[in-house]
Amino acid sequence: MDIVTKMTIAAPAERIFEAFVDKDEIGGFWFSSSSESWSEGKEITLIYVEYTAEVTINITELVPNQYITFTWGDKTVTITFTEQDGATLVTTTENGFDSDELEVMLEQKEGWVYMLSCLKAYIEHGVKIRAALQ
Repeated sequence: MDIVTKMTIAAPAERIFEAFVDKDEIGGFWFSSSSESWSEGKEITLIYVEYTAEVTINITELVPNQYITFTWGDKTVTITFTEQDGATLVTTTENGFDSDELEVMLEQKEGWVYMLSCLKAYIEHGVKIRAALQ
């Protein structure tokens, strides 16, 4: 089963893509920090200071301004960037869930909605609302 979450952001795909792959920008909307900038084949450590947690992801595919695919644990995530009418539709798809993982899926969905909301505020207004986690 998949979790699909979408949000339109008033910016070009290139700007939004760069916010994900630039290790100095990801802290503006998602994780506190990234061990390095993202590129295909890299293993990246993402840190959440607020939760005293870290996660390792493996970038399996990356096409600039189009999509990023990575694995974390036994799940695969694809983030796509589709320009339309001067804005970009950002879609996250996380797959690998079993039908008995509904509670986990709901928690993950909530996380994707929060991340995309933080991304929208960061890109469109320069506001870092993820700081509310502290």
